[in-house]
Amino acid sequence: MKKSIIINQTAHKELTKLSESLSMQYGNLVEAMIFYFKKTGIDPKDAINQNPSVMVKALDKRIVSFLKVQERDILIPLRKDIFEYQKELKSDIYNYQKKHEEETKKINSLFFEVLNKMNKIDSDRTKIVNQGLQKNEQAILTICELIDVKNKTGIQEKLKSIFK
Repeated sequence: MKKSIIINQTAHKELTKLSESLSMQYGNLVEAMIFYFKKTGIDPKDAINQNPSVMVKALDKRIVSFLKVQERDILIPLRKDIFEYQKELKSDIYNYQKKHEEETKKINSLFFEVLNKMNKIDSDRTKIVNQGLQKNEQAILTICELIDVKNKTGIQEKLKSIFK
């Protein structure tokens, strides 16, 4: 359904220029304008005689001003709080280490003492096991000598080479 609108002569000339520069028919151009204003929320009455670059600069100033306020009121105090907390934390850790330094030394000393005892026990156990193995070796060789006195089968030599 087609509708007509009434506009003054000056506005009609501007509409014609816009229509030609954008290669759009009047109706399509007006529709696009309507949807543009609706979508962006821009009030065309407020934009009269204002250059878009001036509006962008004003908006830019507002954004920069907003960011500076956020920095001043939120970010800088937050940064200071974080640095103070970090200092406190380092101090607490240092104090805790100092306070428990003697206990840590005692625990380390006990740990090394237990470790040395375990090494000594392991060494003693290894000596006992080796002594038992030597006795087993001697027993096996003795049995072989009794079975084969003249070593005709060569088993004594084979066993001696195995135990070396």
